Amino acid sequence: MTILRPLLLIPFLAACQPLGLMRGDDAPQMEAPETDGAPLSAEVQDEADVEGGEEASETPAGAVTGSLGTSVASLGTATEQGMWIKTALVSAPQPGRVRAADTGREVAVTLRPLAGGAAGSGARLSLQAMQGLGLPLTALAEVEIFGG
Repeated sequence: MTILRPLLLIPFLAACQPLGLMRGDDAPQMEAPETDGAPLSAEVQDEADVEGGEEASETPAGAVTGSLGTSVASLGTATEQGMWIKTALVSAPQPGRVRAADTGREVAVTLRPLAGGAAGSGARLSLQAMQGLGLPLTALAEVEIFGG
């Protein structure tokens, strides 16, 4: 019986080995893009979102340009990636810009129509846009929206 006790400890001691040594070189290596500490610009992020060969800088026909107005924005669906704002101030997707009144920061975004939104119904900002504007994710922030 005294011989069996040390043998029973072997499975427990084997579990103490770090998992990194057991993975080998098969584990994928992920690296963040080098940005020199600066956030990625909206143009760089939007290039990944563009499909069908369009460029993000093209303005669709009938797109509204200039200041569209101000709105109170909250965090939109965090699972939708990209730099966008959903607002009732536009009727079709188009490129634009958003400026936060609190921080003064401005980012380029895709303006998307807010489904069922009426004038004064507020806006929804993407997670990346909120971070780019330097806004807390729980904030109800006043933003100025620009088309084109």
